[in-house]
Amino acid sequence: MSRILLAADVGNTRAKFALLKAGQSQKLPETLSSFIWKYDVPFARAELQTFANSQGATELECYLSGSHLGRIEEIVEFWPSELPEPRVIRTSTELPIELLVDYPDKVGVDRVLNAIATRFEQPGVPTITIDTGTATTIDVVSAAGAFLGGAILPGYELSAHALHDYTNKLPLIPLQEIMGEVPAVIGKNTQAALRSGLIWGQVGAVNEVVTRIQQELALTEVKRPAIYLTGGAADLLQPHLNFKTIERPQLTLQGLACVAEL
Repeated sequence: MSRILLAADVGNTRAKFALLKAGQSQKLPETLSSFIWKYDVPFARAELQTFANSQGATELECYLSGSHLGRIEEIVEFWPSELPEPRVIRTSTELPIELLVDYPDKVGVDRVLNAIATRFEQPGVPTITIDTGTATTIDVVSAAGAFLGGAILPGYELSAHALHDYTNKLPLIPLQEIMGEVPAVIGKNTQAALRSGLIWGQVGAVNEVVTRIQQELALTEVKRPAIYLTGGAADLLQPHLNFKTIERPQLTLQGLACVAEL
């Protein structure tokens, strides 16, 4: 019988909550609905309670994880008393996957949850996951199901802030402007040149890193990797990639639901 899970991915700039249907064999848990808490407003306990009741589930299983431990503790402190106490996952070593990296306890939980989700959907196949948010992470799972590590680079908005904060005259390009029309490569003014560098620089970096990961995997893996794409800026990146991707907007939350399954 399907179970309803309330999961939260607590990131650097926002926390994303979702209700998911688990218990479906060989499929990633289905996302039924979601809502976002942006940290510029107080945590809304009543809103979370209303959201949790929106699917009419008589019982819920609740899970919290993410990269912002301070915000996780804030959510736990103000968790609605009417809801079951959440299971909180604070480190990647609590997760059911082999971490073949130098410091397993320092790997971001969201990166490992993505890995678990891809392994759940593609058992026996190596995977590469591109997650583009505050940072863009590109992570690898072996055909045997182990997390191998990956690459981390600044995301669009973080790069824009760095250019503004560490120079004297360069303006800040807000995210909504970065997400506008695709710019010409040759910018005719400072604003256009910044947008060109931010967008095409990210595209070039991701294409290059993924190509080199594929080359390295080919030395040890028989099957070609499945490549996943997720994160808030995925729609901006996807049309310009040199390879096919499997788009899963809720991949991290689905990975958290997979943990409940496992």
